[in-house]
Amino acid sequence: MHHLLRLLPTLALLLPALLAAQPFAIGSRSLTFTDPARGGRQIPCDVYYPATAAGANAPVAAGRFPVLAFGHGFVMTVGAYANFRDAFVPEGFILVLPTTEGGFLPSHGNFGLDLAFVIGAMQQLDDDPGSPFFGRVFPTSALLGHSMGGGASFLGASGSSLVTTVVNFAPAETNPSAIAAAGAVTVPTLVFAGSEDCVTPPSSNQLPMYTASASACKAYVSITGGGHCFFANSNFNCSFGETTCGGPGSLTRAQQQDAAQDLALLWLKRYLMDDPAAGDAFADSLTLSPRITAQSVFTDCPPIAVRAQVRALLDGPYDEVTDLMDDALRAQGLIPAVEPNSAAGFVHVGGGAGQSLDPALLAVVGPDAVVDWVFMELRDAATGSTVLATANGLVQRDGDIVAPDGGTPAFAAAPGSHRIAVRHRNHLGACTATGIALTREPVAVDLTDPGLAVFGADARRIRDGKALLWCGNAVRDAQLRYTGAQNDRDAMLLRVGGAVPTATVTGYWPEDATLDGRVRYAGAGNDRDRLLWSIGGAVPTAVRNEQLP
Repeated sequence: MHHLLRLLPTLALLLPALLAAQPFAIGSRSLTFTDPARGGRQIPCDVYYPATAAGANAPVAAGRFPVLAFGHGFVMTVGAYANFRDAFVPEGFILVLPTTEGGFLPSHGNFGLDLAFVIGAMQQLDDDPGSPFFGRVFPTSALLGHSMGGGASFLGASGSSLVTTVVNFAPAETNPSAIAAAGAVTVPTLVFAGSEDCVTPPSSNQLPMYTASASACKAYVSITGGGHCFFANSNFNCSFGETTCGGPGSLTRAQQQDAAQDLALLWLKRYLMDDPAAGDAFADSLTLSPRITAQSVFTDCPPIAVRAQVRALLDGPYDEVTDLMDDALRAQGLIPAVEPNSAAGFVHVGGGAGQSLDPALLAVVGPDAVVDWVFMELRDAATGSTVLATANGLVQRDGDIVAPDGGTPAFAAAPGSHRIAVRHRNHLGACTATGIALTREPVAVDLTDPGLAVFGADARRIRDGKALLWCGNAVRDAQLRYTGAQNDRDAMLLRVGGAVPTATVTGYWPEDATLDGRVRYAGAGNDRDRLLWSIGGAVPTAVRNEQLP
């Protein structure tokens, strides 16, 4: 990390944040993964990771770490890339180096698939209680590679949904074509070249790949005086090949590695660790660093995000006996595939409008079955009056809220202290009373806990020792009214026809306070009574106001 000091004087103000974390020791393991989709193909790998102590099979350090899958060059061993191990792993990354396709007739296509496969395999270990990586693998990941492995990184990324970013060093054209594959890569992409590379000349390799890349968040960095082999440590096969075309560039190996690794680390911290300071430092260096020439496109880069594991209970479908909410809407196939929050009048900040859910979530039963969509707001910590970012969510029967893809909800905002509000199309929302420190690592926020301070007075209904969001807001106006203008009771009556109180209507309606898929004005389990209970149950003219800053 000390090499960052050579980057630019303008980085001085950013370095304290980048250097704050102490480096990790490097642990190592040999793992072999099996890909059933390719006839049980075996993929042996050398794996290096942040550890409690240096050495083979050392315990993984506490925390969760992004995965870097790195592809070696043609007839080069993975041992030539110890420089990347020493640069990246101490900073909190897991480095996986597949040892496949090391011969003179490599399959570039299989190598690309190997790189992509090991990312998914490592992320699966995060959920395996029997693995030393259980609870240690963060879901962001990168495909990296040098020379042949750099070209293979495009092949792997073009067909994988698990890749967060691509970073490669003097990538070589492959068969199938890495240049063509780059046209299907939309994730942030960083391509390094050596200006004096005679093995894979930039004009016919790296530049066409960069140009072809479909990413709207990409950079091309040419290291002035850099060659081909000096991205890695000394390797006979690479060096011999380089001597046949003119030799290495004018930089020393240490100088070339310093430049490449400094910039690559900033990029990885920005896109895998949501580090805004690293992103700023990288952008500055593209313009001001004397060691490189560069071009870039940053028109659509993933935002910095923070994550929260939020819990909330809706009073309408809640069952005190089971301590779960009813999932009748899901069971009847009434939950819309596209978020209904926009139609309910909620304003999205930072994307999310028109978002669809993963259909597989609707097949889940039990406590994790989906109850309904909810809307979450990230608000300023000082007053809570400014909405900084929003996220759609799906609340499960036990109150856990997941993202529409089943993952942890993320908000497009920088790490820091924020209030969180949860809102629903026919329940009153609630917001934390103070800011909560949020980072890229999910932080638990339990709005079902009566002990969690929320904004306002009587903002949640306390029932069976749980705090729930008040139900009955059939008219989306932040108030529960049983009588008077714009009252919610009349809306319920109108929904069932307006003339026969005992009539019912089935569907996904805001007047369905109990979320059972049916609007009922009278009779057992009717929605009108639930509204009356929410305003107090005794004085029909009472009004309950939503308690949001």
